[in-house]
This record gives sequence, structure tokens and C-alpha cells, in this order.
Amino acid sequence: MSKHFYTFFPKSCDTRFIVKNIAPSGKRIRIFNYPIVNGGERDLMTIPEISEATIRHSLLKGELVNKLRALEIVVIDSNIDLLQFDPCHKRFLESVGVNNGLEVAGGGSTEIPFLFKQSIELIGLKDNINRTFITPDKFINGSFGNNEFRILIRHNGRVLVPNCDFVLSESGGVGTGYDTINLTFTPHPISELYADYVTEA
Repeated sequence: MSKHFYTFFPKSCDTRFIVKNIAPSGKRIRIFNYPIVNGGERDLMTIPEISEATIRHSLLKGELVNKLRALEIVVIDSNIDLLQFDPCHKRFLESVGVNNGLEVAGGGSTEIPFLFKQSIELIGLKDNINRTFITPDKFINGSFGNNEFRILIRHNGRVLVPNCDFVLSESGGVGTGYDTINLTFTPHPISELYADYVTEA
């Protein structure tokens, strides 16, 4: 696991991602190097170095998705942000017990005042020197209505960690809207940089 996903800051008391060991033959398993006895449960968010970003990444292509597919664990309870743009992955998460945090609450209105943008290529020079990239749209990063949105950025398929791998800014000044990503590394010319984000409708 990349060290960039580690966080030793205290978690919110209500943030949880609880899994249960349902492996056959009484098998004892380990997740993120922590043991779970057969039939036992563990809240992964109580592990000191595990963050929501760690869990999201592992559910996409890591230890968690492998153990869920192998029917070794099931999700008992979760309230972390797992907003899904991919209907196939959303159906998979629902099938293994994740029912909260997969979509934005509609607020009782049939009109959704925002748009989802997926796999948008970031604009900027990839030359082993440049670290600043922009999006073709102003995106929401924070509260909007009754929802909370965060940009998701992938570098060569790896999900980047906010304030560790990148910092956001507003090219037009505070309050004009986020559109700039300042990386903490310099992408190679063949690097792939894509983002999922939400814009106002």
C-alpha cells in the first residue's frame, strides 16, 4: 500500500466502514495487516493509518475488492463517501452490503442542479517539469446544496490523495471556482491524468 494513503489523524466518531469475515471453513483473514477471526467484525476506519481514501482505492482495485469477490467478507455498515459514477461498480458495492454514500440525495426534487463529469483529461504540459494542470470546467469541491462533492484525480490509474499528491486552487481568485490542480510531482510525457468531478448545471 502506498504510504500516501496513510493518515494518523483521529477519525470522526461517526465515520465507519465495518466488514464481517464470512470466509468458508472457519478461515481467519487479514485486511490492511489486521486480523479478523471467522465470524468477527472490524470497523476499518478505526485502524489508525486507514483513511476513506484508502478504502475507496482498495474497493476499486485492491485488497478489499478481492476479498469481497472471493466471498471472504461482507460489508455490515458504512457511511463513508463512495459516490459512484460507474453503474457497474455501484451495483457491485450494493451487492456486497454497501447501501449508503453511493449517490447524492435528491432532496425531493426531480431536477438535479449539478452535472457529473467523468474521466476528463487534465490540461497541461507533461514534460517532467510542469506541475500545474487545469480542468476544462469550474468544478465543485466542497458543499453544494445538501451535498458534499470532491474531485477525484487519477494518475496512471492510481487515485491521488488530496493535500498530499495535489492541492487545488482557483485561477480567477477566491470565489471564482476551482479549476486548477497543483501536483506535488512532475508527470512524465506518457503519464495519464484524468479527473471525475461535479459542476453546477
